[in-house]
Amino acid sequence: MDYRRIEEIYDEQFIDRDWWGNFPMARNLLDRDLGTTDLLKLVPVCARIAFHVTGEIPKMVLSNRVPSLSMNPKHIALNLKLLRLGVSDETRVFVFFGYFVHELAHLIYTGKDIAELSDDELRYTPMHYDMIHFIEDRRVESKLVKDFPGYHYYLYAARKLGLAMGLNAVEHYMGFYGGQSEDGVHRGMDGSEALYDYICSKILYPNLLDESNYMREVLSFPGNDGKVRQVNAILKSIKDYGELTYKEVVWYAGMLTELFQEKEICPDHFFLQEMKKAMKGIEDFKTDKQIKMAESVIRDLRKTLNQEPVFSTQLYVSPERSKLEWKGTLGICDRIEEFEADVAEISDDLLNRAKELAAKIQLSLAMFSGKMDRARVIYEQDSGELDEDELYQSRYNRNIFFEEVMASSAILEVVILLDLSGSMCTGDKIPTQIVISSALALAFNKYPNVVYYSIYGHRCGDEGIEIIRFHDRGEKLQLGKLFSQQALNANADGYAMLYCFDKFKSDAKNKLFFMISDGTPSATGYDGEDAREHVWEVVREGKKRGIEVLSVGIDNFEQADMYEEFIPYSGPEITTKISQWIRKKFMSIADDNSF
Repeated sequence: MDYRRIEEIYDEQFIDRDWWGNFPMARNLLDRDLGTTDLLKLVPVCARIAFHVTGEIPKMVLSNRVPSLSMNPKHIALNLKLLRLGVSDETRVFVFFGYFVHELAHLIYTGKDIAELSDDELRYTPMHYDMIHFIEDRRVESKLVKDFPGYHYYLYAARKLGLAMGLNAVEHYMGFYGGQSEDGVHRGMDGSEALYDYICSKILYPNLLDESNYMREVLSFPGNDGKVRQVNAILKSIKDYGELTYKEVVWYAGMLTELFQEKEICPDHFFLQEMKKAMKGIEDFKTDKQIKMAESVIRDLRKTLNQEPVFSTQLYVSPERSKLEWKGTLGICDRIEEFEADVAEISDDLLNRAKELAAKIQLSLAMFSGKMDRARVIYEQDSGELDEDELYQSRYNRNIFFEEVMASSAILEVVILLDLSGSMCTGDKIPTQIVISSALALAFNKYPNVVYYSIYGHRCGDEGIEIIRFHDRGEKLQLGKLFSQQALNANADGYAMLYCFDKFKSDAKNKLFFMISDGTPSATGYDGEDAREHVWEVVREGKKRGIEVLSVGIDNFEQADMYEEFIPYSGPEITTKISQWIRKKFMSIADDNSF
């Protein structure tokens, strides 16, 4: 990607204000150049923009993904890779805010209009959906600059960077028309892909149409010249995109869709292709301290500035937990009952795999125990005041005795929560979870004076949340119970975690909580973005209680918005990663507790 040339084109290009329709001039509400690309400084600015535009701070997620094609976002993705594009810091920040404001426009305009439609009215072919999205992109930006003209500059910057990337590509090649898709399907040989890009350019990037190379390529396919004239006639009838209703957008998009024979397959349009190429060359932002701090800033701002509380009090939860409660109808989630696990037949294959992982964990525990094996000696005598001189006499003094007591800082308490929801029945998820949980139990069982541990499972059925007790601290381990794991119904992760936080019975300084799961909350009345937010709040509550929470993924699902520390599923090597994390965590705890 030639960023030097892209920035030259960016500086040379001018997009007419008329593209957005007629809107008033206004002073920018924020300084255009913040003089920084520091994420911690940009996030509060995003919150300020969102609060001004929407009246609240929506869910904002830090992402490494390319800009999505969702017209009705459930949350706003702050695309971190935009802050690492090889252009000037000033341009990067402008574009970053531009994409953010664009998504806000979808949130307040598209979201409102779509909410009034039925599911049947929202069913489109892939081609129809894309045509709607092209027109809707321009409509929502046009509406936003009329209502909030101060944000035009950022939309302008984002639009112009996409244009610069397209023009840079046109200067070098137009080679993907009629090419082969990633899934091996040949498409576009009839000129449909070129026509598809022409429509996108005509609506969103009209400057590109001035390039003779681009138009020559579009018109090189037989029949495209006539279809281009039809496209122009359809779009010419739109006088002001900002005045369109959503239903009119759907109608115009339908007219454009009829120009295509194949409506079930869509290529990435020219500009998204170039954006993907740019993003692939940029290293992902890692889940580091700065990102976690930024996520905390977002959540704190949401809780502080949003008028409606994110969670409401429920009767069955103690008052001190009221801030963690679910907003909406809990239904079956308001009942929790604990059951004893059954004993099942032990699989030799799974047991051998568990023993192999347990050996790795035991090595970490041995190192941990070696550093933490400290005892304090209590000297007493049966009567009178303690005579210190007597303590150092070489002769045995039968009136003085001592007792070794394990220091409290040397004790590690662990609670493990297993996912027993229905989705775990697919693939080898339950066997994998059996291996991991059995390995942890076998390893911890070898160090009864160092580790106190409990193991529970959870699922949410018609009668409420079921907590299955596989092992409680102080009990003799019955390995067969862990082999009785069965997947059924849904999961209400946040509530099950809160319940199991109370299983930390001791005053041990070191508390670890393992959440092993294949996904996200899915119980009736407890799912979606708010439920994920609830899990995050529960994790933070655990932190306040001195509990460190680790999520172990049995499937490759998004966890960053729910857990500060997580191990994503990576196939069989997931067990190695667990062992590595435990070793690192144990050594960190030991170092922190050095006398």
